[in-house]
Amino acid sequence: MENLLDKLKVEIPIIQAGMAGGITTPELVAAVANTGALGTIGAGYMSAAALKKEIQQIKKLTDKPFAVNIFAANLETFSSDIADMQQVLNRFRDELVIDSGQDSIKVTDYLQEKIYVILEENIPIVSTAFGVLSSVLIKRLKDNNVTLIGMATNLDEASQLVDAGYDIIVAQGSEAGGHRGTFDVRKYKDGCSIGLIALVQDFLNEFDVPVVAAGGITSNKQVSALQSMGASAVQLGTRFLAAKEAGTNNAYRRALIKAGAEDTVITKVFSGRPARAIINRFIKETEISGVEPLPFPVQNQMTKDIRTAGKEFAIADFQSLWAGQGVGQISKEETAAEIVRDLAGNVGGDR
Repeated sequence: MENLLDKLKVEIPIIQAGMAGGITTPELVAAVANTGALGTIGAGYMSAAALKKEIQQIKKLTDKPFAVNIFAANLETFSSDIADMQQVLNRFRDELVIDSGQDSIKVTDYLQEKIYVILEENIPIVSTAFGVLSSVLIKRLKDNNVTLIGMATNLDEASQLVDAGYDIIVAQGSEAGGHRGTFDVRKYKDGCSIGLIALVQDFLNEFDVPVVAAGGITSNKQVSALQSMGASAVQLGTRFLAAKEAGTNNAYRRALIKAGAEDTVITKVFSGRPARAIINRFIKETEISGVEPLPFPVQNQMTKDIRTAGKEFAIADFQSLWAGQGVGQISKEETAAEIVRDLAGNVGGDR
């Protein structure tokens, strides 16, 4: 099995997760990359033009490799069957004094265009969530020497990724914050919820490709323990949310520092896909409304204006406060370099 550090051309076996929605600023990705770890752009919701701009900004800040994270699922959709949920959401909009929701929702997918940008900009590493890229896109990336990292929450998903030609598999444990990477959320309503230790062991027993551990990781002791199990690296997002370079707004940062592990729940109310977040008023009131969230990405598009207003008005109760179960270990803001150094300690990489 090829050494993961050699494959990624990094020095430290730590991957900053590709958190979509403006968290992974050029400053954050570059700062992580400059430490010798792997920084990642969360490009799931970006247009191709926005991705190109972000990549070029990062290149001005670092000459180290970094990754782009994209959704393997097709986001293209249209729906007009949204009246009941809009009625629920309009209560929040009235309170925020923003316009009522529209009668229909249209979401555009930019996956093909983003792949073109990735190749044009010579990005060496692509990670994906929510499924497996098409064989056509995988071949296009592989023909250009792009290393592929795929997220999986069970053995079947990991097998699909390995069989498709992915180079590295991320074992996303149930402790992870944000969206569950589960491929089929009809089969697993709350996302497949296997704990990290059991999942990593399953993957190590089954596959020869490098396995990266993700879910609730916040400390060097956890990193060392997972490496001693055989994990080649770790991936984490929650602790980087509190990085000074991250695009996390102040209300969100305060919520992270205040929260404990018992304060996170799995919910679909923000996006239509199961995701782990700090419990807040929006979650509580929407879940007891009796109206089921619409599928992803329709629900995500519908709640976008409310979440944006929550950020602008610094109201944590109206934001999607994604966080893993390790959130209780976050007590302060730090630079990305300080976070990586603390996580790495004396950890090296020989896998």
